[in-house]
Amino acid sequence: MRKKRHTTEWRLFNWANAPQMPAGPHKKIKLYADINVPEPLLQELRSAGLVVRSARIQGSQSRPDENIYQEARKLGLVLLTMDGDFWQDRDHPLQTTAGIVFVDVSPDEPEKACDGLARFYVLFAKYYPLDWWKGTKARIYERGFVIRTRIWKGDIAEDQFELDESDKLWTRSLR
Repeated sequence: MRKKRHTTEWRLFNWANAPQMPAGPHKKIKLYADINVPEPLLQELRSAGLVVRSARIQGSQSRPDENIYQEARKLGLVLLTMDGDFWQDRDHPLQTTAGIVFVDVSPDEPEKACDGLARFYVLFAKYYPLDWWKGTKARIYERGFVIRTRIWKGDIAEDQFELDESDKLWTRSLR
């Protein structure tokens, strides 16, 4: 019988278990921004040295979500979006994605989105090379994030990470 990973108990993140960039040539995360990602957020990401292509620049304003999703897959880039539909595995399954980063912050609050993305990058994304994003989604909010990924034999792992008021990182397994 298989043991369940699911726990709702929060535990302090053990930094000794933090991911390390593996040896070998790996590309840093590169993003394909959906049209709903505000320009100030794109500028902030680019000024931090991240590669960000934009669907808006490529004339995709009126294209449906599926076209944006397919374009990110075709380019091999992680889709950056503020559209919660992309978090739904029913519509955008883990096994078909090149990676999705869903920023669960109102587009009217780009400073909160920037703060959340900065924390996510420092705590997770900079250790997770582009070639590992296939089959992975991240849901970002101001002081935390959730990682959903396909693991061995097609199972799905989902873990939540959150910073408390003293900036200690807590985690729990959701599934």
